[in-house]
Amino acid sequence: MKVCPRCFTRFPDGERFCLHDSAVLVEEDDIARLGTSIGNYRLDKILGRGGMGTVYAGEHVYIKKPVAVKVLHPQFARYQEAIHRFLREARAATSINHANIVDVTDFGIMADGPVYFVMEYLEGKSLEDLIEKDGAVELHRALNVANQIALALEAAHAVGVIHRDLKPDNIMLLKKPGRRDLVRMAPDQTWITEREESYDFVKVLDFGIAKVLIQDELMAETVQGAVFGTPEYMSPEAARGEDVDHRADVYSLGVIMFDMLCGRPPFEAPQSSEVLSMHIHTNPPSPREFAPHREITEMAEGVILRAMMKDPNKRYQNMGEMRKDLAQAYGSISYRRQGAPPAGIAPRGEEARAAKKRLTEELDEWITSDASGLSVEQARMLALVETAEKAFTPTSMSPQEAEKLANALDRALDDEE
Repeated sequence: MKVCPRCFTRFPDGERFCLHDSAVLVEEDDIARLGTSIGNYRLDKILGRGGMGTVYAGEHVYIKKPVAVKVLHPQFARYQEAIHRFLREARAATSINHANIVDVTDFGIMADGPVYFVMEYLEGKSLEDLIEKDGAVELHRALNVANQIALALEAAHAVGVIHRDLKPDNIMLLKKPGRRDLVRMAPDQTWITEREESYDFVKVLDFGIAKVLIQDELMAETVQGAVFGTPEYMSPEAARGEDVDHRADVYSLGVIMFDMLCGRPPFEAPQSSEVLSMHIHTNPPSPREFAPHREITEMAEGVILRAMMKDPNKRYQNMGEMRKDLAQAYGSISYRRQGAPPAGIAPRGEEARAAKKRLTEELDEWITSDASGLSVEQARMLALVETAEKAFTPTSMSPQEAEKLANALDRALDDEE
């Protein structure tokens, strides 16, 4: 029997959602853990259940800090090697230490076998929920989310971790107060600037089936020939059961971008095997043709199609490359710092700093390039004389008059000291 974690109504095993409140149904064992403790953590509420495990909201029993605890499904506990792999990957994920990756603070093995992870508790909603409830995501918002996902994965790849199960379900969006200016095209084709009310802060979750490229003493072998991941967002090489590298995450991010901008992933079919076959053999549709009513710039489409190339060598070779093109993919709404500003709007941020040298840079340049032989103090005195000359003398002074004025000013400064 399956159980609703909200209303606790029981349903036959074939059902997936509660007919009363649409919650994802869980197992009896998941419900039985409510109110119990794992290590120093009490499990209070079920947040969700996925293919890898069940996530609970809870708190530390001593310091009362809210946490999220993910308990992996019991079938994984039957394989000692799988437990070692999960523990190793959890340790690797904690080493990434990036703001856009959920912080794993603890992990261990329960008395009855399952592995659990303790994570920071996040108040937000998944990207999957956003797309399912609101449909396609506005271009500038989608690019902001994609850029943060790319930042997180760039950090993970740098320490040898690839995600392998990147999908909207594993992307949490936290609502933060606005901090940037938006440049928006008005109906009359003029540009207006306004402060964003809020923005999505991204947290990438679930490195549970991540592959750690850096081998350690715990386990050196890799599993080949097994299909890991979610079919709709899986790279062709992963769909074939081949070993994958970080470019599989590039492909999956391209699929997520398609999903955000079009409201659905590029490949869908009743059977998972059909979806996997499409990833292997079928070229993705043009996002602009697929959703002509949506704002999708030519560059945004280009980013998606390049990321989703069947041959990994033809994709972006790293997240840094992809992020450079993302910054050029904005349309009628963009962040103030993105690209060249529209005519009539003064630059801000990094662009403005680049346009005007800082005073210290100007002084350094003068000191290194000046050929007059003047010391800094002599130059200061000369500048003082020139300022006085402009203020009090309608015509230029002779060298003798300038020297006399300089001496007088010098004596006056000495008297002040």
